[in-house]
Amino acid sequence: MAEDDPFADLGETLEDEPDDKPPDTNGTSKSEGDEETPPQERVERRDPTTDTAFSYEAAKQRPFYAREATIEDFDSWLKYELERELNQQGYQNIVVREMTDALLRTVVEEDLVDEVAERFEQARESASSESIE
Repeated sequence: MAEDDPFADLGETLEDEPDDKPPDTNGTSKSEGDEETPPQERVERRDPTTDTAFSYEAAKQRPFYAREATIEDFDSWLKYELERELNQQGYQNIVVREMTDALLRTVVEEDLVDEVAERFEQARESASSESIE
């Protein structure tokens, strides 16, 4: 359990099989000579439409600073545009950390330096022209 989030392992606890339930063997019987795969080596099948890409513990929260209007626009876009699009594509259990991670990866991987620099310059020029008036 993560010290900073006492409920972080709640989903794992709820999904664990009871100790008295035998593991699923897909209908095959196990002979005495067969070795069982140790729990740490078992590969759990994940459903990309319902299972998150990474856990809360794997995320690092970082503060960022922006104007209130920009944050409101971002939150609205995230919830009403991106989340809706993902939901229409069949994804469930959509969490903000995954959408934010995808957004940051897109900015880096698509090399949006020019676009971001342009927005930066626009904001500086706009602020400069407002201070003159």
